[in-house]
Amino acid sequence: MKHIEEQFTVEMTDDDVLVCRAPKQSEQRIRMADLAAVYVETNDNGPWGCDVWWILNDSTGQTRVAFPQMAKGEETALARLQSLPGFDVQGMNSTKNARFLCWKARGPSPE
Repeated sequence: MKHIEEQFTVEMTDDDVLVCRAPKQSEQRIRMADLAAVYVETNDNGPWGCDVWWILNDSTGQTRVAFPQMAKGEETALARLQSLPGFDVQGMNSTKNARFLCWKARGPSPE
């Protein structure tokens, strides 16, 4: 039996845009230049549901891309995210409903 997570596809485009295609949903996209925060979100749906999610927010705090652990292409997307300065994976073993900050963009430098 196929896991629901495998119905999600994540990829990095040549112009540095992270794209997620999910069943019965509009395509999600975020340019890496617009990325402001990356979270791991966990819930208590496991082992039968998607219980670990990657959440990518823009500078307004809006979630632009969300995909579950074990999505197709996750390794490539994570390799790009892990190249961000200070990126640190948090919360992967949690079984609680929680959100863990893995990376946050630095604000503009004071002049």
